Amino acid sequence: MRKLTVNIILILSLALLSFPASAQRTMSGQPSLHTSVLYNGQSVCAEAFYSQYTLNGYWQAGIEGKKYHVPISTGSRLDYIHTVVSSGYMYRVAGTRNRLLNYYMGGRVFMGVELTDPLHALPDYISTGLNPVSFLYGVAPRMDLEIFFSRNCAFLLSAGIPVNFSSRVTWFHYEAGLGLKIVL
Repeated sequence: MRKLTVNIILILSLALLSFPASAQRTMSGQPSLHTSVLYNGQSVCAEAFYSQYTLNGYWQAGIEGKKYHVPISTGSRLDYIHTVVSSGYMYRVAGTRNRLLNYYMGGRVFMGVELTDPLHALPDYISTGLNPVSFLYGVAPRMDLEIFFSRNCAFLLSAGIPVNFSSRVTWFHYEAGLGLKIVL
């Protein structure tokens, strides 16, 4: 039994050491595309980004669509949607030598629109006093974990706290996400 355990550990160790060099997986200048689904405590949302690796991380630019709601005194809820363009930089904090696993911290800045009650779900006799469309901007601190399962494809696990400076409904949200990254 001991000999079998030692053999299994030896085979797994050799398999982990046989992966290609890290520079070929996330080298500086390497572009990638990623899409993620996010859960913000109220709904499932989506984002899509183009990114490019640098020596110490990657920059990214893309679009995000998020839906939220808040309860109102009548027992109904006020739905609102954020549609934004976003850009930022993620610093590589830690990673394995072969870059199979990378941990990033950084953030984004965003701007876009906030749509209040976009489907007109509230009855006509309820007035929110809010404009149906308003300008939105803010920052989004974030952490990402990148796990490569093949040479050009990785899973992304993320967590963040977008801060909406111009939202008329609420400023803070949390989000957790799961995504797929394809290195081009």
